[in-house]
Formats: sequence, structure tokens, C-alpha cells
Amino acid sequence: MEQVIQSLEIEEITECYTIIKRLGQGAYGQVLLAQDKTTGEPVAVKLLRKNRTTLRRYFTELSLSTSLSKHPGIITTYPIFISTMDSYVITLELATAGTLHQLIQSEVGIPEDALKRCAVQISGALDYMHRKGLVHGDLKPDNVLLMDRDCYRVKLSDFGLTQYTGSLVSSATRFNPYMSPELCDIKHGKYLILNPAVDSWAFGVLLFVTLTGSFPWRQAMETDLMYKEYISWQNGPVLTPPPACWQKFSMAALIMFSKLLTQDPTLRYSVLSIVNYLNFAWKVDIQEYIMEEEDEDEEEDEDEEEDEDEEEDEDEEEDEDEEEEEDEDDEDEEEDEDEDEDEDEDEDD
Repeated sequence: MEQVIQSLEIEEITECYTIIKRLGQGAYGQVLLAQDKTTGEPVAVKLLRKNRTTLRRYFTELSLSTSLSKHPGIITTYPIFISTMDSYVITLELATAGTLHQLIQSEVGIPEDALKRCAVQISGALDYMHRKGLVHGDLKPDNVLLMDRDCYRVKLSDFGLTQYTGSLVSSATRFNPYMSPELCDIKHGKYLILNPAVDSWAFGVLLFVTLTGSFPWRQAMETDLMYKEYISWQNGPVLTPPPACWQKFSMAALIMFSKLLTQDPTLRYSVLSIVNYLNFAWKVDIQEYIMEEEDEDEEEDEDEEEDEDEEEDEDEEEDEDEEEEEDEDDEDEEEDEDEDEDEDEDEDD
């Protein structure tokens, strides 16, 4: 049964909520930590400025958000329509541990086991949306909310750009690393038929960023050198080493990424494909790798020393054999001399 959305017209947000602090700010508005004056419960209040969004767009986001709230991996949106003098308001369940973006350490990322817990929950939430015929369209660490810092409970949020599969998408004015090649490639005046493959691509980039603390590229376009190197490697011979920033991943992880980050959206795997790789290590331990390399070098050196020792022993044996042969030759000569002497003696007689 669909929830009934209550409507409330007020002049100021403070009529309903006690504002505690600002949690974040974006192009369309801001998110505040607040306390509901009626229930006393802490909530997150999203304010969308009326000069940056339309009533239709706001109501679409509110409707979609509330309808998706029943999934455990999606943040709860309360069915309350609130309009102030200058903003539309969306009231959300409070994520007590912040965002995934805030957890990521630059150039380091987060622990692999925590990322895997995130990946399972995010993929489940996205799959739920895809089965309902929806595409999130704005997947990134900022839109993954944490209920705890160890990522045992994470929730997908922000459905402002969510649309139905099959919707027509026009060219973007700004690009980000999470946008798929087909989104970046839309020409002015042209349109793309939206499908879940764009979420699969964004999910692959999110996994890379969360695990490494860096971006694989700035935008998925041929003008971006790092993207171009990745696609060249992906389309190249099987045993070609990956670009430098991808060499920190295991073979299993590289296969997983290649399925999510396939340039052709028709060949791109679904977000649930990651469950096949959870039992494999995703990141190579550099120190372990270095130690293995050193051990291999030491083994090679030992093998070389053994080979040299064997060669020396063989040379010594050959020398001994030669000496023995020379001694035998000397003995033969002595015998010949003795025989000659005997013959001479016989002649004298």
C-alpha cells in the first residue's frame, strides 16, 4: 500500500524543526541535522532552494524516495511535503555515521573487508531499484550513508537524478568520474535512452575510489589519458600488464572491474556480479608483493650459486679425469721405454 504524503505549508523550517547544525551543502540546497519538535527525534532535513528546482522535480524525488524506503539498504524518507518561503523540504532518517565519502582516506581508501560489506549492501539496493525499473543516476560515495563507521549498515540516498529505465537523457554540461562513457559522449541536441548500465559503471568507479582513495580518471572520455590507457589495456592482448594505478589489484579484482567498466554498455554486467568475487582478495599487499619478489630473487641467486658450484665441481672432476689420463699416458710411455730397453738388450746379446 502506497504511503499518503502529508502536506504542510510554513514560512520557516524552524516552525517544525530545531536546527542543530549543517551536515552538507550542494548545488541545489543543503542538508541539516535537526530535531523534530513534535516527536523529539533527530532527523536529517534536506532543503531544496526554489530558485534551483521545480515543484515537479521536488515532488518526483519525494515520491520516489518514500516509495523506495521499505528496502533496508535505502535511507528512509518520511512522507511529508513541506514548503517554506524559499525552499522545498525532504525529511530523512538520520545516518549517524556520516557518508562513505567522509570515511575514505585520500590515497589510501578504506579497509577491504569494510568495502566488501558496503558493496554487498549498495549492490542490493541498486538491484532493488533496477527491478522496479529505476536508474539511480547519481551514485557516488557522498550518496552512500553510514549507520556505523565499520560499514555493517549502509544506505543508499539522494534520488534527485533518479529516472525510469527508458527515459531520454540529454547531454551534460559538467562531467564527473562516475559518469559512464555513453553519458559523456552524448552530443548537444542528442539523447541517450537510460538503462541500469550507467549505475553499473558508476558502481565500478565507486569501488575503485573507496578502495584506493583516488580516481581512476577525471572523465570517461578519449581526451582523458588515464581513461584512454585503461580502455587500451582492456581491449589489448590478455597478458598485457594493466596501467600503473590498476596494478595494486588482484587478478580476480581486475576481472570484476573489467565486467563493470566495460566500454560497451550492452556487455556491461549488473551490479550483483560483484558477489562472485567476495571470496577473493581485491587488493594486492604491496609489502607482501615486494617480499615475494625479494624471496624469488634470493631463490634465483641461490639457484645460480648452486649451478655455479655444480659447474665448478664438474670442472674439477674433468680436471681430475684429465690428470688421471695424463698419468696413464705417462705410465704407457714408461712401459714403452722399458720395452725399448729390453729390445736393445736383446740385440746386444
